[in-house]
Amino acid sequence: MSHRVALSFEDGVTRFITCEPGQTVADAAYRARINIPLDCRDGACGTCKAQCESGEYDGGHYIDDALTAGEAADGFCLPCSMTPSSDLVLQIASTSAVAKTQAATHTTTVTAVDRLSPTTVRLAVAAPAGAGIAFLPGQYVNIAVPGSDETRSYSFSCPSGSDELEFLIKLIPGGLMSRWLDTAAVGDEISFTGPNGSFFLREAERPALLLAGGTGLAPVLSILRTLARDGNPRPVHLVYGVSTDDDLVELDTLEELTTTLSSFTFEFCVSDPNTTAAHRGHVTSLIHPEHLNDGDVAIYLCGPPPMVESVRAHLADRDVEPTGFYYEKFAPSSAAAPVVEDDTESPAENAAPPMEVGETETEAAPTVAPTVITHAADSDGLLIVADGVVRRVAGQDVFPGRDVAGVAAHASAPADEATTMRRIAGQVVGHVGSDADPAPIDPDGPIVDAPEARSVAGQQMWPDRDIAPLVDRPDIAAAEHGSPVTGYEIGEEHPSVHESDAVFEARRALELGALELVIGRMSSQAIAGYRLLADVTTRYVDGDRFVDAAAYTETNAAFHDYLFTQTGNEHLLQAYRALGVKAAMAETLRNATWCDPSCAQDHLDIVDAIEAQDRERARTLIADHAERSKITMRRAMQDTAASKRPAFVSPGRFAGKVVVVTGAAQGIGEWVARRIAAESGTLVLADRSELVESFAQELSAETTATGVMADLETWDGAAKVVDAAIAEHGRVDVAIHVVGGTIWAKPFAEYPPEQIEKELSRSLYPTLWSCRAVIGPMIEQGSGTIVNVSSVATRGVHRVPYAAAKGGVNAITSALALEGAPHGVRVVATAPGGTDAPPRRIPRGPAPQTDKEKAWYQALVDQTVESSLLKRYGTLDEQAAAICFLASDEASYITGTVLPVAGGDLG
Repeated sequence: MSHRVALSFEDGVTRFITCEPGQTVADAAYRARINIPLDCRDGACGTCKAQCESGEYDGGHYIDDALTAGEAADGFCLPCSMTPSSDLVLQIASTSAVAKTQAATHTTTVTAVDRLSPTTVRLAVAAPAGAGIAFLPGQYVNIAVPGSDETRSYSFSCPSGSDELEFLIKLIPGGLMSRWLDTAAVGDEISFTGPNGSFFLREAERPALLLAGGTGLAPVLSILRTLARDGNPRPVHLVYGVSTDDDLVELDTLEELTTTLSSFTFEFCVSDPNTTAAHRGHVTSLIHPEHLNDGDVAIYLCGPPPMVESVRAHLADRDVEPTGFYYEKFAPSSAAAPVVEDDTESPAENAAPPMEVGETETEAAPTVAPTVITHAADSDGLLIVADGVVRRVAGQDVFPGRDVAGVAAHASAPADEATTMRRIAGQVVGHVGSDADPAPIDPDGPIVDAPEARSVAGQQMWPDRDIAPLVDRPDIAAAEHGSPVTGYEIGEEHPSVHESDAVFEARRALELGALELVIGRMSSQAIAGYRLLADVTTRYVDGDRFVDAAAYTETNAAFHDYLFTQTGNEHLLQAYRALGVKAAMAETLRNATWCDPSCAQDHLDIVDAIEAQDRERARTLIADHAERSKITMRRAMQDTAASKRPAFVSPGRFAGKVVVVTGAAQGIGEWVARRIAAESGTLVLADRSELVESFAQELSAETTATGVMADLETWDGAAKVVDAAIAEHGRVDVAIHVVGGTIWAKPFAEYPPEQIEKELSRSLYPTLWSCRAVIGPMIEQGSGTIVNVSSVATRGVHRVPYAAAKGGVNAITSALALEGAPHGVRVVATAPGGTDAPPRRIPRGPAPQTDKEKAWYQALVDQTVESSLLKRYGTLDEQAAAICFLASDEASYITGTVLPVAGGDLG
C-alpha cells in the first residue's frame, strides 16, 4: 500500500508526498516536483542524506561512504534508496528553496548611455564576467534602479552571448529610471535579475511577421540580430510603429540587417498626423496578405494591450488564424521617482505622459503585488503587467486615458473571458500577497505548504468576477510607498491547440528554447534529478505497450516540467503548463495501449545529451521526441474512435423512437447510448456527472441527443429527466435504467449501517424513482418499454446490500409489468454478470486500500468468474446487445422477464 511522507525543511516548510509500493522517497519527491538534494540516485554519494524522525522503512542498498552504520543507527537515511514501510517524517538538510530554481541576480557596470532620440535611450552594460548568462531572443530582465528599491523590466535588444548587453528605454519626464539616466555614466554599477519571460523566437522554417510598438522594438532587434548571427534564411517581415517622429530609433540598424539577412524586410509607420514618415497610421495598416502567408505564419508582437487587440481583431476580420501568435503586452507602471522638495512644482511631474499605440516602454517594478493597478501622475514608464492581474482585475484591455490618474477596472464580458482563457497560452497564476481567502488544501494532494509557501506557490486564488473588487483603489502616495505591480503579460495562441499536433510542436519550441538556457549550466545534482525522472517514465512502458498509461502521463509531465524549472524562469514553466499537454495526454491516452517504443528511452537519451553538453544531439532528440509523441497521440485517437463504435448494429432499429438512458455518462449506460445512436434513436441521456453533457454533444454528430444532469437517487431528479424528454419531444418510447453498481466489497458483517443505506440509495432508488416518473406518461400515451438493469449478484459474495438492491429491481420489474401490460407498456430487465469496462472517470467509491480489503475484492472477482460457465467477464457490447434487443420492437412479446447476461450464471 502507499504511504505518506512529510518532508520537513530547515526553513519550517513541510511538504507531503505519497510513496507507492516499491517507490523510493526521492522518486516520489521528484514526481511531486520537489527537487530535494540528489546526485547519484543509487546510494553512492550521500548527497540526499536525511534524518527520519518517525516511521518504518527499508533503507535499500548503499555504500558505507554514503551512509555509515552509525549514522543509520541514529536514524539517518538516504531518500534515493529508501522505501517506506509506513508513513514517515523526514528532516531534509536544506531549505524548501531547493524545490524551485530561481532566476539569478547579476551585478555589472554601465558601458554606454546613448540618447538615440529625444525620447529614447540605449543603455548598455557589460556582460557579467564569468556569469555565463544565457537568454533567448525576446526575453527580459528586471533592472534595479540605482538609488532606489525599485526595479524596471527591459527586454534585451542584443543577441545572447554578446559582450555588451543592450536595452532600449523610453524617457518619461519625472520617471524613476529616466531621472537616473540623466546622470548615469560609464562605469556606474548596476544589477539585474533574469532572464525572464516566455516571449522568444521559436525555431521553425515558416515565415515570421514581427510587429513592434515603440521600444517594443528591443526584443524584436534581439530576434533579428540572433537570426543574422546564425545565418538563418527564414523569411521575416517587420512592421514597426511609433507615436511621433521623435520615437523612431534604430532605423540604420534595421537597414543594415536587410543586407545581412537576405530574407528580411521591414516597414515603419507613425501615428502622429504631422509626421514626415512615408506611412502614417498604425501597424495594422501595413499588414498585407503576402505577410500572412494564408495563415502559415508565426506572428511575434510586442506592444501595449490596444495594439495586441487591434492586431487580433485585424486577423479575425480577415479570417486568418496564424499558426502561432506570440505577444507581449505593456501597461503603465505605478511607481515614480520621488519628488524633490522645492518651492515650485514642475508641471511635467504632475502630468500623466501621453500613451498611444506604438509609444511603449519596457519598464516595470520587480515584485508582483495583486492590487488594482495605479498610474502615478509622475510615472516614468510602462509596467509590463502579469496575465492574472490584467485579465482578472483590470479586464483584458488595460490602458489609461490621457487625463485619468488610474486604470479603470473594466472587466471583460464573461464570454470573452472564457474565450481568452481557453485560447491564450499565457500565465494564469496566483501572485504573492493576495488578500483573497486561501484556497482549501486537499489533504490527499501531493504537496501541502506553510501559508507563506502556499502564497508563493499560487495557492491563494483570486475570487470570481461576480464578487466585489479585491481591494479599494489605493491613492498615489500609497502606490509610491507600497509594492508596485509588475510582470509581463506574455501569451501565445495556436489553432485547435488541444486537438492537433500543434500542442507538441509548441512544446518542442519551448523546450528547444529552455535547452539553450540550461545546457552546460546544470549541476551534477540537477542532472541526477533529471535522470531519476526520466528513468521513472520507463517503468510504465514495455516495448510498444503502455503498462500504465495514466502513470506514464503523470511521470512524463514531471520530466518535461523539470527542464523548464531548471531555467529559473517561471514564465517558461507556466507557458509550458498552459499548453495543456498533460491534460491532453491524460484524456487521449486514458485507455491507450500502444506507444512509440522510443518515447520513454528518449527521456534518458535527452538527459545523457545534456549531461555531455552535446547541444545538437539534445536538439535532435527533443525534436524527434515531439514527433514520436504526436504519433502516439494520433494512434490513441484512432484506437479510441474505433473502440467507440459498437460491435453489433441493427441499422434504423430505433428510428422515430425517443429513448431515455440513465447512467449514460460511462460504463454500460454509455455503450447502450452509443448503440441506440448508431441505430437512429433520439436520445435523452441522464447522469449526475457533467460528463453526460459532453457525451450528448458527441453523439449529436449522428443523432439527436440531449444531456440532462440529475441526481436519480431522488424523486426530483428522476422527474426532471422525464419532464425534459416530454418537453422536448412530447413523449418517451423507451426508458432504460442503468444507474447502480457496487460501492464496497466486504462481508456483510463488516458493513456499517450508513454504507448499507448508501448501497441501497445507489442501486435501488434510481430505478424505483425512474420507473415511477415514466410509467404515468407511458400509460397515458398507451405504449412504451421500460428496461431495467439488475445483476446476477443477487447470488454473490461480499456485496449483500447491493444484492438486496438488485433483488428489489427484479421485484419492481415483475410487479410493474403486471400493471403496465393492460396499457401496452412492457417492463423487462437484464441481469449482467461481471463486465470488462474502461476505468471509470468518476469512481463509484474508494478502491480497496488494505490487504484485507483487496482480498475481499479478489474473492468477489473469483466468485464472479467461477460462477460463469464461460469462465470470463462479458463485454460492454454483449451487455448493450441484450438491453437493446429487449428495448426494441423485436422483443414485443416479452415482458416481466429478467434476462441473465452472465455467461451462464443465472444469479
